[in-house]
Amino acid sequence: MPGSRGWQWYVAFCAVLALVYPLLPWEHVQAVLATLLHFCASGIILAGVRIYRPALRWPWYALAARAGLFAVGDIAYWTQSAFGQDVFPSWADAFYVPSNLALIAALIGFTLSRHTGWDRPGLIDAAVLTIGASMLAWLYLISPTAGDGTLSLFAQAVSLAYPILDLTALAVLFRLTIGAGKRPFAYRLLVAGVSCLLVTDIAYTLLELEGLYSAGGLLDGGWFFSHALLAAAALHPSMPAISQATAPLLAGVIGRRRLYGLAAASLMAPLVLLLEWLRGGPIDAPLIAFGSIALYLLVLARLHGVVEQLDDSLQTARTQAHTDQLTGLANRRLFHDRWQQNLSGTAGPTALLYVDLDGFKKINDTLGHESGDVVLRTVAERISAVVRSGDVVARLGGDEFAVILPGASDEHADDIASRILATISRPIDLDGHRVSVGASIGVLLAPPGADPEQSIKSADSAMYAAKTGGRGQIRHAS
Repeated sequence: MPGSRGWQWYVAFCAVLALVYPLLPWEHVQAVLATLLHFCASGIILAGVRIYRPALRWPWYALAARAGLFAVGDIAYWTQSAFGQDVFPSWADAFYVPSNLALIAALIGFTLSRHTGWDRPGLIDAAVLTIGASMLAWLYLISPTAGDGTLSLFAQAVSLAYPILDLTALAVLFRLTIGAGKRPFAYRLLVAGVSCLLVTDIAYTLLELEGLYSAGGLLDGGWFFSHALLAAAALHPSMPAISQATAPLLAGVIGRRRLYGLAAASLMAPLVLLLEWLRGGPIDAPLIAFGSIALYLLVLARLHGVVEQLDDSLQTARTQAHTDQLTGLANRRLFHDRWQQNLSGTAGPTALLYVDLDGFKKINDTLGHESGDVVLRTVAERISAVVRSGDVVARLGGDEFAVILPGASDEHADDIASRILATISRPIDLDGHRVSVGASIGVLLAPPGADPEQSIKSADSAMYAAKTGGRGQIRHAS
């Protein structure tokens, strides 16, 4: 059934069958139909792998095995019913239980392929949701099954395997759906299929505990419709993208829906306590205490990650606000701030070197902006290597630089300016091209209390005098 619309017809067909399934007159017709649809889903998943050839195939094979094992389990179940045998555990469970294991394996495969590396926020979020769901599962599914005294020890173990495996699949599904990255339509079909499957399993367990389940009802249609959704995911053209790696979840990013989900999961402990009190049964104090402690610690760890991320973001923003992104030098804003600070002190005169590159525009125009960026970064490194650790080197924009020399004399300022001229004029290698630039430097020695803006203008004027005087020159502000 290749083609972009084949999966739509298939899902629609199975949806109609799921609705009319309980209306079929003969039990044997229902048995044959359900079994064929499970086998059909398995075959379609294998066909989808053959058609689209995803990079990661074994999770799809595990999904196909899931549907196939469930179909064989149905054959065993209906055969047992045809002979009037109503025993538990039965041969059908020998196939149903492994089918759940195959589903978990498939989900783990998809999750590992999409989430590479250590994604601490995603793991914490999934753990919070899983613990919240586990507390409800214990109250309504696991505890009643474990307390059924009519079952043998082996029968109890098999009965408990179903809700425990469903809970495990739900935990992996939480992990699969948490995180950034592409979510193609095949991914949505996969999640919908697994969700429908888990809802059907949970409804079956609840009805079975109350003695209300009967084969051939609407609930049975939920299983083969779930498998139809999984098969549709394999048949959709976007199925190879499901296993593509996604970006880790940022610790400081919590979407609104995820926040609501985490809040609801965190309230499970008091909710379970309230429900047990309303039911008038015994209070599972150890469970509630453990769940409360675990949820508290996980939420605390998540909030700690959020605070760390926000602090890192704040530090990054502060750095970017005062740093030139190309060269890593101080930017114009930080330069003006440091210049004003130095002039407002009383530690003595401060020298300002105003540097403008000679010949840079020609390189930038002929070799391109990338080559020009390399030149600017090289010049920035060379100037920084000349000055002292307490001096400030800034890029003011374009090919203009400034150097603040606190407590410098005329002689020291001249020496640094000469060394800057010498180091800048050294050739620069650009992918096989050997280029050179020069510089014109204006020097100003400003006493404490000098006007910051006026002194900058004076240094700028001295730089232009050096440039008009033949370039590669040093001029002092008058």
